[in-house]
Order: sequence, then structure tokens, then C-alpha cells
Amino acid sequence: MYKVDDLKPVRKMWVKMANIPTGRLGWVLDDCTEVREKNMAKIRHWVNRVQNGEIIKASGETDCGKGLLLWGEPGHGKTTLSVSIIQEMMTTFSLSPFAVEEGRVLNRPCYFATFNDILALNGMIIGGEASLDQQTLFKGMLGDCENDAYNIRVLIVDDLGKEHTTLSGWQSNTFHHLLRTRFNHGLPTIVTTNIKLEHWAASYGDATESFANEAFYYLPMVAEDLRK
Repeated sequence: MYKVDDLKPVRKMWVKMANIPTGRLGWVLDDCTEVREKNMAKIRHWVNRVQNGEIIKASGETDCGKGLLLWGEPGHGKTTLSVSIIQEMMTTFSLSPFAVEEGRVLNRPCYFATFNDILALNGMIIGGEASLDQQTLFKGMLGDCENDAYNIRVLIVDDLGKEHTTLSGWQSNTFHHLLRTRFNHGLPTIVTTNIKLEHWAASYGDATESFANEAFYYLPMVAEDLRK
């Protein structure tokens, strides 16, 4: 574990702006001792590829923009693992793997949000109730900010499947748009969910289920309930 106050100013700012749940602040991959060795090896391989510039905005690379899909039952450590991944990045990476323009520092390279939070923020924007900062945050999630320093390089979408659904399909459309837009910009997403990928078509449509096979490495999190 690390202490936020021990970080250099830029890294401290990154961590404080990442919206990390308080109970997991300070966690990195070495703290995730309950993760199966096979899964941890895959995650570290992916993190190393991000660090080597092979994922984020990696023009010409086969896995440009490819993220992680962490599936498991409640209590299997998906959220803890996801925030440990981004904290590992923010506290150890040099500036270059985040692919920011030369001479500029990213405002918020990584960010954590539940899918319900993202839906609520999008709803406020559609309703004309969002502040300028909130609008910028949402554009940064999509990777659509004109100022590239505000585009979030690694976004966690936590608890996909816990959202309330409507007949309009607005929730599933929002998710597909978010995922597709980020991927097209070469920006990876980490999704945690208790819905198996083979069941995504029923909840998010055939197109999203198909696209997920291109946009993610799929890691089933099989373990005992760590909350008990």
C-alpha cells in the first residue's frame, strides 16, 4: 500500500481526482492477494502493455483501446481489483504511457464511476442541469474533449448490471455509446459486472455483446465471497 500524502504533487492530484472509494485508497496490485495467479498474470501483462504504449492511443496496434472486463458474483473483489489497477498506474507510470501531448500534463488520467453515476451525470447533461465541470467530466469519459489533457485514459465502469432499465433502452444505448466512443479514441475501459458476457445480448443488445469481444480481455473472477 502507499500513502497519498507521500506522493509527488502531480500524482497526488491524479489520485485525489480519480474518485477512488475511500476504503480502497492506497491499494495497488500487490495488495490484491486473493486474486487467482492466472488472472493476476493476465492483468499485469495488460498493465505492462499500457505502460509500454501498446494500448492507449496505440495507433496501428491490434489491441489499441482494449480494456478489461471483470466478471464475478458479488463480493469477489472486482471493484477492489479495478481501483488497484488504476492506482498502480497513477503511482508508478511515467507520463508518456498516458499518451499526452508533449509538454502537457493530464488533468485526470484515470477515473472510477459506477454505471449508475454515469447515467445520472448524462441525465443531468441532457436535462441542462450539469455544471461546466460536470460536462467536461462526461466528455472526458468519452474521450471527446477538445483539450486532450482532460480526456480520461483509463475509465472504470463499476457495477454494470445494477442499473434500473427502461423500455426506451436509454441505459443500454448510453453504455454502448460510451464504450464504442472510448474504444474508437484508443482509450481502454475497465468494466466490473455480475452479468456473464454470454448474457449481455439480453441486457445490452447483440451489437454490444459482439463488440465487447473486441473491446475487452474477459477475466472471470471465481472466488469465495471476500465480504464474509
